Amino acid sequence: MQSEYTIDELARAAETTVRSVRVYHERGLLPSPEVRGRIGYYRPNHLERLQTISRLLSRGMKLNGIRELLDAWDRGDGLADVLGVSEPPPTVNEPVAAQPDPAADDPLADLPDYVKQALAASSDPLEAYRVANPRCGDLAARLIEAGVPDATAFGIVERLRADCDTIADRYAGELFYCLAGRSYEKSERTAKDLARLESDLAIARLIVTRAAGELIDQAFARNAELPGRGVRSAASESAGGTAGVSRPR
Repeated sequence: MQSEYTIDELARAAETTVRSVRVYHERGLLPSPEVRGRIGYYRPNHLERLQTISRLLSRGMKLNGIRELLDAWDRGDGLADVLGVSEPPPTVNEPVAAQPDPAADDPLADLPDYVKQALAASSDPLEAYRVANPRCGDLAARLIEAGVPDATAFGIVERLRADCDTIADRYAGELFYCLAGRSYEKSERTAKDLARLESDLAIARLIVTRAAGELIDQAFARNAELPGRGVRSAASESAGGTAGVSRPR
């Protein structure tokens, strides 16, 4: 590794462009070079910073988010602050905020603006809804095919989304801090440590989303049991109901 680089040499070494280097400097992601005469000279730490920016960009992070992370790193802040967890969170469960009553007088009142616009502006609002939420759109489509009115179908899906957001808001910071942030805080915060943090966060997200998906699947399965055999089935039929599948309350 060279001891110093001109901007052209730095861009080549980092496999990026001179324009990108200038943009990163203008956006506050890259420290200023040492200027001698009219030429700026960059050090190996500039190259490491550029490589870190490239890795984070390849993982889908935006420049503002990268700058926030790098600024925290330069200040020596704990990763818990970056993740929104100022200290290890308590383990006591807090009650989940009550969701709006699905039987509200106005079926559109609790829908997000983009859903209201889709319902109002298109002869096929489902298609507009799928653009932003493909899988949620599939669920809404099946509800509509089952005879549920458009606004009611979208309302059900949005309440499901709100509950998922509540779960993520309650647990994401704590889980990501425990699985990735804590070890980074104890590190020397070198470029290698930051690269490991990226990998740890990606793995943590995969593990957490798979676990959450499994729990949600099991919870829905408990409410979608088929009618039992024999006495249980006969008792259910005589009562005029279907075991395991009930009407919404």
